[in-house]
Amino acid sequence: MPTSNNMRNVLDIQDKHLTFSDDCVTKGDFKGKKCKFIDCTLSYVPKECAHCEAPNVGFSIYKNGTQTSRVTFPMAGILPTYLRIRKQRFMCKRCGKSFTAQTPVVERNCFVSNYIKAQILTQSGETRSVKDIAKHTNVSEASVQRVLTSEGECYRPHYHSLPENLSFDEFKYASGRMAFEYIDAETGDILDILPAKDSRYVTQHFLSRYSLKQRSEVKTITIDMNASYMSFIPTLFPNAHIIIDHFHIIQLINRSMNKTRVTIMNQLNNSNGEDQKKYRRLKRYWKKLLKKEKNITYTTYTFYRLFGQRTEAAILSEILTYDPTLKATYVLYQSIIAAVEANDFERLSAILNQPCSPDVSPQMKTSLRTLRKHLSAIRHTFIYPYNNGRIEGINNKIKVLNRVAYGYRNFANYKNRIILHFKLNQQIEQESVKKNEEHTSAA
Repeated sequence: MPTSNNMRNVLDIQDKHLTFSDDCVTKGDFKGKKCKFIDCTLSYVPKECAHCEAPNVGFSIYKNGTQTSRVTFPMAGILPTYLRIRKQRFMCKRCGKSFTAQTPVVERNCFVSNYIKAQILTQSGETRSVKDIAKHTNVSEASVQRVLTSEGECYRPHYHSLPENLSFDEFKYASGRMAFEYIDAETGDILDILPAKDSRYVTQHFLSRYSLKQRSEVKTITIDMNASYMSFIPTLFPNAHIIIDHFHIIQLINRSMNKTRVTIMNQLNNSNGEDQKKYRRLKRYWKKLLKKEKNITYTTYTFYRLFGQRTEAAILSEILTYDPTLKATYVLYQSIIAAVEANDFERLSAILNQPCSPDVSPQMKTSLRTLRKHLSAIRHTFIYPYNNGRIEGINNKIKVLNRVAYGYRNFANYKNRIILHFKLNQQIEQESVKKNEEHTSAA
């Protein structure tokens, strides 16, 4: 018995019906690899028949031989480890059927231990491919996928209700294919992921899964400037306010400013020596034009290649003299940035609605028209505290999972992996916080 207790402690096995002998550990070959085998015996007195559920009274259930099962177990050392369980078989006198002793270590008719399954789920919360998880747990890729699929069923969307604040976005998961996802904007919980992002598919999904009453309870929906979302949101969510967050406003005008710089820079790429100097300066110091005006230094002198010893403000002043379009676009760009940074919608609205200078670039004029078109949604950006930060962060992790796995052919498997990755990480973080709180209170 001391040996059995020690082995159970070493292997972290709680089932006291498993007994180990003194020479239970042996080494051998399996599937062409050096392995470690741990032999044990599983036996107990059953309380009832597993088939007819008749109680074991007066030896109505008796022993009927044994059956040995080889169960994959977590590595004990550096070698793949297998638990060879000699299971007791029983015969019932009442129904005449036999059954085998069961243990919490492994499920019935399964040869992968629950400890391995726990390792698979834990590692699925990390940025690892299915192949890598299979290699570390000493099982096949198909076994890993079966465990993930089985566990993924526990986290299937229930479609009973919708939170008051939603966030929509899409991500690429295969060549030319985009998936649609929506999350709770407050908690960041993924509500569902759809294999297509077209308005017809998304509309049909919400109409078939949620009632009008459930959809009417949604108050805000945070999106980017996707025109297809604008088309179906008012119909599906009649009481929801559309929010276009600050990031996408800044991103739009930032790209317009950079395109303006590239256009002017390419015009200067000719045989003229002075134009070539301007071209090289615009190409090298492009980040200076995109920098916020409040972050530009006016007093610190630094050596800049192609300029010499200058302040950052002096470099910008000289670059803006190269073309009136560049200067006019830059002034407008900085004014929009300042209005958004100050969270001043009235100021931003005045900038967008007033006639702009004729020297402003066509790229920036196009961006201004886009912002005017979505002005009502932009107003909500300055009222509500929600943004697309959570869903953009989720998309970044999803892309990493896809890249590590070199893509997924089966969307259902991909969806299961994404949901498990975030749900299990969330549970681990909650347990860690709970333990820290208990430790702090005990101290």
